[in-house]
Amino acid sequence: MASNQRVFQPLSQFVTLILLTVLVLSLVNFARTAIDNYRLRHRAQVLRALIAAEQAEYERLQARKEYVSSPEYQARLAHELGLYAPDERRILLVAPPALLEEEANADPIFRPAELPEKPYWQQWWELFFGDEFPVP
Repeated sequence: MASNQRVFQPLSQFVTLILLTVLVLSLVNFARTAIDNYRLRHRAQVLRALIAAEQAEYERLQARKEYVSSPEYQARLAHELGLYAPDERRILLVAPPALLEEEANADPIFRPAELPEKPYWQQWWELFFGDEFPVP
């Protein structure tokens, strides 16, 4: 019986060593998987935040596109360029003389633009095609 114990003792030590090795490798693999899952969840959270920010920017730009496409914006832009429809009237406000003197001394950037004297069709033509247009 003592000889059987001598034979099984190295075998049991070998099996114990293999089981401990498998256990350590399993624990390392479990820890690595847990860390990878944490990193992936964190990255997914960051990406969701980026997607939400991009979605908000997209909605803001869509609202801006709708506003720019609206007739009110286009009419306002045309008025800023000095272009008016034939049925529209321009309203000129007369300022007090003291304000006009201040305005005359101000930088040229703040002076009011002069109203163009060209016909509307020529103004539009120049706006879209440049200065060269057929003279009637």
